[in-house]
Amino acid sequence: MWRQVGPTILREGSIVIMENEQQKGQLSRRRVLAAGSTLGVGAAVGALLSGQALAQESATPEVTTPEAAVKPGRQSPSESIKLGPAIPEELTQSPADWPTAQGNLKATRAAQESSIDSSSIGSLDVAWRYALDAGGQWGAITSTPIVVGDRIYLQDSACNVHAVSKATGERIWRTDFDEVIGGPNGIGIGYGILVVSLGDSGDIAALKAETGELIWRTKLTSNPFEPIEIAPVIYDSTAYVSTNPTGSGEGQYRGGEKGIMYAVDVSTGHVLWQWDTTTDNLWGMPRVNSGGGLWYPVSIDDNGNLYFGTGNAAPWPGTEEYPNGSSRPQDDLYASCMVSLDSVTGAVRWYIQAKPHDLFDLDFQNTPVLATVSVNGADTLVAIGSGKTGTVIAANAETGEELWRTAVGQHQNDDMQEIPEGETVEALPGTLGGIETPIAFAAGKVFVPILNMASYYTATGTGDGPNGGLNNSSGEIVALDAATGEIAWDVETPTGLFGAATVANDVVFTGGLDGVVRGYSVADGTQVWTAQAASGLNAPFAIAGDYLFIPAGGPLIPSADTADPAPEQATELIAFRVGGAPAATPSA
Repeated sequence: MWRQVGPTILREGSIVIMENEQQKGQLSRRRVLAAGSTLGVGAAVGALLSGQALAQESATPEVTTPEAAVKPGRQSPSESIKLGPAIPEELTQSPADWPTAQGNLKATRAAQESSIDSSSIGSLDVAWRYALDAGGQWGAITSTPIVVGDRIYLQDSACNVHAVSKATGERIWRTDFDEVIGGPNGIGIGYGILVVSLGDSGDIAALKAETGELIWRTKLTSNPFEPIEIAPVIYDSTAYVSTNPTGSGEGQYRGGEKGIMYAVDVSTGHVLWQWDTTTDNLWGMPRVNSGGGLWYPVSIDDNGNLYFGTGNAAPWPGTEEYPNGSSRPQDDLYASCMVSLDSVTGAVRWYIQAKPHDLFDLDFQNTPVLATVSVNGADTLVAIGSGKTGTVIAANAETGEELWRTAVGQHQNDDMQEIPEGETVEALPGTLGGIETPIAFAAGKVFVPILNMASYYTATGTGDGPNGGLNNSSGEIVALDAATGEIAWDVETPTGLFGAATVANDVVFTGGLDGVVRGYSVADGTQVWTAQAASGLNAPFAIAGDYLFIPAGGPLIPSADTADPAPEQATELIAFRVGGAPAATPSA
């Protein structure tokens, strides 16, 4: 792990100097093996272990001593250096790009001006493949590719950043960080700058988008168990990121760990403001409690207001000393909430808590979608949140008034507030269940990917049962009426869906750990297209113009839909293109 005290301002080609505390690129084998153990299949272990050897080649500039180091500190929002218009040009230069993790600032995950639709999808074929060699808790990649102009930017599961030609899949540059991260990580772009999160190091970094050269690196937390695993969003010269209380290995959810949201000056790496996603110093008992934080990036409305979902409270369900969450007996704000903040000051505009006093690790973590729908005959901007609670909630984006709430997927015992002593209960959604990855919005509908997987709990911890684990999971893709929350259609899948929902015109795409890319009719859920990847799909897709980009880097757990025989494991970014013809696989 690299250590740097505070942000360093760079001048005319000067680079940060860092102290190498451990061998660069070292990963926690315990963490990698833990993922395989959770999956419970030899193929998953092999897939994860095969990625342990990290590439040594890097485009990171030679380290030199900067002329001046700036001590860590805070600056007021009024002192922020404005780099350009509030919405960076990269986010507006072409409607055919995919410039943010969720496609746009309103997080609709719907591609504009794409040539992919139900009439052209029959000619969608592989244009190129870009091989990935990273290792991580959930495979080689968990993040969404960013597409701006003729380039694709992606961050792998060792925090390394790649710039790739959109046309050929050939690498333009690569900057390695080799940091441990769980994901879903990713890249924020704006003003010619990329901002990335660096996992367990507690750092974020800025790179020149043109060359990959390091501009600054800032440590936001020195707590090794409060990583930064979120894709930043850049708006008004500010990057928005968050810590969460889930460091690698045995450090997950230890007492005192919390999620803090930060607004960071993109030009300097200095913090403008920060917001604690928990209250009363971890609900009055920091020795035991932990929780909160952001997993997925914020969405932003036309007035610059921020919207996001937060993680769960812990310990869950409880400890021997404090069973059934009795160390945090109230609602545990702002855990498992949809929240709106003022982007300049960080002040709370409103919040809705989806799961007060949660006992089952049920985050409400996904980026809220911002969509205009008819409410009582008037066009109204609504924020639509979702998460592992297995619920979708729509609120008036201005007032925070809840408009509708719809439960999706399988539910069992998830409303329990007390587990009887000595008993083990089966609950759905479980710790990996519900809506794990982001939803999408198009044509008046919300598209929701679901993972149905049971988990078992006692009053003081987790237990075992016959139906747990990803091998026993299933999925659904559900379409809801965005104005009312009513279910328009619901299609079952033999695998849990980790690939989010992504829309191109009248087709919505998703996928799971069986490696099958699935395309469905937006109108009625009819399956219109499939493709087989050689790895599990646990990262959101991106669509830009003629292209559908599939990050395929997770463990492969075959389902009834997987090709027989299953493909040989390969971790890669796959570019499908309308009229595409198979090409060679460029090296990572």
